[in-house]
Amino acid sequence: MLREIINEFINHATQYPEFDVDTMVLHHYQLKPGLYLRLNDDGSMDELYVAKKSSLPENDPLIEWFKYADFNSCLVEMNKPVDPKKKIHSNNLFSLFCRRDTFRQNGAVHPKLREHIERYFSVLLAIRDKESAGILAAAGYEPLQPEAVRTCEERFLASLDAVAERIEGHGIKDNCYIKLFLHAGEEEYAYENGRYLLPKLFNNNSYNVTVNGQVLGLSNANMGMNAKKPYLEHKTAAFKVPYRITTREAGLLRKLFLWLNGQTREEKALYDGYIPIGDHAPELFAVSGEVDVRKPVSYLHFDRGIDLTIDDYDFLPSFNDRMDRPIPFENYLDAPKYQGGRLDKLSAVEAHINENLYAFQLVRNYDVERVKASDKLPQVLADQIMLSRDAMKAWLRKGDALSIKSCVDKVTMGVLLARLQNLEYVPALGHGLNVRFSLLNYFHEEENDMGDKIRTAYENLKEKVLTTKEPVFCQSGTEFYLAVGQLLYYYFSLSQAQTLHYDVLWRGIAGAKDLEDIKAEHWKHFQKYAHAIEHNHPRFNKMLSIASSYAPENQEPVNLDALFYGFTAKNIIYYKKEDNSSEKK
Repeated sequence: MLREIINEFINHATQYPEFDVDTMVLHHYQLKPGLYLRLNDDGSMDELYVAKKSSLPENDPLIEWFKYADFNSCLVEMNKPVDPKKKIHSNNLFSLFCRRDTFRQNGAVHPKLREHIERYFSVLLAIRDKESAGILAAAGYEPLQPEAVRTCEERFLASLDAVAERIEGHGIKDNCYIKLFLHAGEEEYAYENGRYLLPKLFNNNSYNVTVNGQVLGLSNANMGMNAKKPYLEHKTAAFKVPYRITTREAGLLRKLFLWLNGQTREEKALYDGYIPIGDHAPELFAVSGEVDVRKPVSYLHFDRGIDLTIDDYDFLPSFNDRMDRPIPFENYLDAPKYQGGRLDKLSAVEAHINENLYAFQLVRNYDVERVKASDKLPQVLADQIMLSRDAMKAWLRKGDALSIKSCVDKVTMGVLLARLQNLEYVPALGHGLNVRFSLLNYFHEEENDMGDKIRTAYENLKEKVLTTKEPVFCQSGTEFYLAVGQLLYYYFSLSQAQTLHYDVLWRGIAGAKDLEDIKAEHWKHFQKYAHAIEHNHPRFNKMLSIASSYAPENQEPVNLDALFYGFTAKNIIYYKKEDNSSEKK
């Protein structure tokens, strides 16, 4: 996986020489909140304060300088510091990073700060371990000169009081960084960064081997092997580690992960995207809506923890956000606020399904280890997301519809049933039904359009209740379930409760095993609200007659689709032909 991504990282620079690897990384590099100070040779200071949500201007020479110097001064990770006591967090003699509480205490320079600085520069001069010394020697590094180190140390020490005044002026909090830089050239920063970085690039130098004068080691990116994880080591094989890479590859991997860490859209951090294989546009990383040409891509999802890691990778031999066959999301229930239409992009389909079927809960829970219940996410819906998210993600993010096609009926009904437990508004159920019917028709177009069939039956029911003067009877199972749904909504509308709890449908109706269970549930609600219904109510009486007269010869499966349609569609009992705006739904 990592080697393939590195190849595309390098290939990008070959296609676009102006976007070499370092330029790509720096273009997306984000300065963390803190106070940045450049100590100039004449004793002056250049300052940049980065707030938590500040937006920095582009192409500012000072900002670009700080980005380059900071990029070449940061630790690989906190477990690989220069300062053994981890008070100073920079990596070379030109920079000095620490937190505000390490720098100041009780309105003055911290009494132990000088001790921390002296220890930091002493370590920079100290002889490294044998493995590190060998790596640096192979790269042509000479030991640091004591005079140069002391000069840098003295310049930092001499600036402490002036820096303290700057800190006080900004009111910086304890956990914010203070970053000091000496005014040196970019080449000098990059060279001294290499002195720190080369011995730290590998996971553990004890796994290094030298082949033809070249050092090979275990990658530190997306890999962890230490005493706490002994099971990762190969115990019976001739080699102990999964794989080894060169120093150059290790450096490229570090830059790759820094580049991924800086990926944003509209100032929001990204967690997944696509890297095209072969020829591509100048912007190497893309989100789904930006992949507009069918081609091979690598799909990545990364976790932004303490360190960025790739936790999902897939090679997609032919991916395009635009679908070969669009999905017509029909408004089967004529819901006034349903934004359906013909969608031909996976990203748009995903947004539509996420909103109207999953109540905005699917996408945010694609990759969490466990979907947690909350006030807006009942446990039953969390369980349905756990069951369906892999199939949905494989289709909507990777273009593989095989899994969802085989289970779309079960998945969509399961989500609708789960939504009933926390249904705030009846139209939300109708929007979910529209999505269900549209997806069933899309994936199983050889069968009858269920939504259209139920819609036709509903129109026939409306005609029968509104215009027929003679006694009416139920003529089909679909008509029966539509009538029951209409009656159930009518009963709910008579309730005097300030908050209606539709989960009675989830517990009772949705749990019904056969027709008799449905009739029993309907009768229970009828008895509860019978006192509020006028005896001479023609439309209600016709609807009740239809619901009471159905008695099929053979047992039939419960038709929840028709029942939910009847519950959610415009209620025929309240229908006013002259003024549709007065309808209750």
